Amino acid sequence: MLINSKISEIAGIVLGDGHIHTKHNLITITGSIEDLDYYQNHVCKIINTKFNVNPKIKRRNDRNSYYIMIYSKGLINYLTNKMGLKRGSKDTAEVPQIISSNKKLIPYFLRGLFDTDGCIKFSKQGSNLNYYPRVQIALKKSPLAYQLAELFKTLNFNYGTWEENRFNGIVYYQISGKENLEKWFKEISPKNQVHLTKHLFWKKFGYCPPKSTLKFRKSRLLLQEPKRKVKKV
Repeated sequence: MLINSKISEIAGIVLGDGHIHTKHNLITITGSIEDLDYYQNHVCKIINTKFNVNPKIKRRNDRNSYYIMIYSKGLINYLTNKMGLKRGSKDTAEVPQIISSNKKLIPYFLRGLFDTDGCIKFSKQGSNLNYYPRVQIALKKSPLAYQLAELFKTLNFNYGTWEENRFNGIVYYQISGKENLEKWFKEISPKNQVHLTKHLFWKKFGYCPPKSTLKFRKSRLLLQEPKRKVKKV
């Protein structure tokens, strides 16, 4: 199987909020309570289409989150043997060389990483409303965290970066301003409704309130909230 846009996105998803278990042929992807739509209508569909695997989505009430369980020796062998991803800890995680060396694949990898491990924030910048957009990705210190800079440079994104010592070291990247936000949505094209609704809300109203929920943004944007059934654990 050739490494294409969808597989590059899967790699970004797994390196974002995913974990390849060391003792079992299992991948888990863990997100917030608001990631359900993204899991059901995007992530699971990609995995099913590309690898003929049916992931399971479950809810953790104790953590107020959803997670995907993917049992697939074939998918894990592909990610580890073909793409260089590693089982267990992501302390030594890296951007797959086959992706970093191919400019056409980088946006899809960044999409997967951002949709699972990124966010959009809006600051006031002296205004009364939170109108100034900032795309942000925060990663635990690792080769992957530092290699991200080269991917941004390859795609001509202007960014700022800094580090914090909490949680054994976090590396932050931030892409700021209206033009950069529009460039991000055009070239990276996020698929997570959490990000999409923030972008739409900002475009429609000229600002986006901090700590707003996905449900609130959808109601203001007149987007219908679908009914879903998911097993609880």
